[in-house]
Amino acid sequence: KLETWRAPSRLPAPSWRHWQRTSGRVMANQEATSSNGGAPEGAHDAWTDGMKPSDTRNMNIKEVREHDPSLTSIYTQGKLVHDGASGAPREAAPLEGNSLNDLLRWSIANSRDGDFESLADRRARGDFDPTAYRDYLDTILGEGDLSTMKKALARAFDETLGAEERVAGLEEVEYLAESIDNANDLLTVNGLQSVTSCLHSEVPGMAFAAAGVLATCLQNNAKFQEAALNEGLVDTLLAVIRERADEDPELVARLLYAISAAARTYRPSAAALVRAGGVPQLAVLVAHGELRVRRRALFLLAHVVGESPDVGPALRGAPGAADAVLGALCSSDDLDLQMHAVACVANSLDGHAVDPAAWAASRAWWHEAGAPDALLGWAQRLKERVAEGDIAQDEDPALPLAVARALQLLNATEPPRPAVEPAATAGTGPPGAGEGSELATVREEEPLRLTLQ
Repeated sequence: KLETWRAPSRLPAPSWRHWQRTSGRVMANQEATSSNGGAPEGAHDAWTDGMKPSDTRNMNIKEVREHDPSLTSIYTQGKLVHDGASGAPREAAPLEGNSLNDLLRWSIANSRDGDFESLADRRARGDFDPTAYRDYLDTILGEGDLSTMKKALARAFDETLGAEERVAGLEEVEYLAESIDNANDLLTVNGLQSVTSCLHSEVPGMAFAAAGVLATCLQNNAKFQEAALNEGLVDTLLAVIRERADEDPELVARLLYAISAAARTYRPSAAALVRAGGVPQLAVLVAHGELRVRRRALFLLAHVVGESPDVGPALRGAPGAADAVLGALCSSDDLDLQMHAVACVANSLDGHAVDPAAWAASRAWWHEAGAPDALLGWAQRLKERVAEGDIAQDEDPALPLAVARALQLLNATEPPRPAVEPAATAGTGPPGAGEGSELATVREEEPLRLTLQ
């Protein structure tokens, strides 16, 4: 960034100070504050002692006007190439190698009569490559994130490298893809297809790292979620889970994380999850031997059952699903697992996608499975723990309040009033889909109280 502040050797009267910025567009003239119109005593010394133009407390600005750009001093890499104070006409600074002029010529060559709307047509015909522009910028300004991700992907597929180096390539892509812009740029270089193919890799750690990249790119990213839906990514992730469910629990947990990022807040992917038989599969994983897998599966179920109208019927039709969810509440001491189980019950009765018919069907299904007794049994165990001094009564009210809410919904004789669901953000698909469209519930309700006496 070039910026020059110069004081002229001779101050014109009646003005006593002016300054210029390197753009050559702005000059501010100051009227002297002294009565004779000249420079105040010590003004020259103050300037030469390093006074900055921001020190304007004693300056009275009369006007701001445009001046000839030839009055701008220009430096190139610390070397003065044009002295604006001399008043001589400015000549173009010598530029060698890759310059902005080269970029301008390239832009003109790739434009047609200034009609930039035609670039889409040219790209469709194969006459315009948008990545070439990025590569050119990388040459001039230094390597960008897209080029770094492309090289990292190349390392991941280089069979001459060791497993650690290949996995490190995917981990670098995951780190850069935390930026939503970088994640979407990955689509322009077939990154989605490349990373998805790594899910079937036999190289140790490759599938795990690939699932992490996909989860990061999908998180609250409607554009990437739509692209993944078109590629059938949810089906692929479920297929890998079926293959590796018993042999690699860590990988299964990471794959569930990726499915969660694809399906939560994006109803089309939740519908794809139902079509692929994912809900019964998740119900089975809720009873998995690995705690992390159980948490991931139940967390996903608890969210999508209230967000997508397709999930509720699939959950009610999954063999053993109710027993698995209630078992997580009653047979585990893990608070996260218990909270997800209670949320699954409550959201199936009071989610944004739950209409009165779905509420009645879910309520009857939970009653038949013994959900009210399970929730009351949990409350009784909490009472006993409080009496024994095992837990402070006010240690964490979130779970008791959630249990009280679930019991209130189960014992209600009519469905709750519908929540006010805000309109989806423009361009992000249906309500509940994509970035910036997390649903907010606006509802007036009576206070909840859980009585343990």
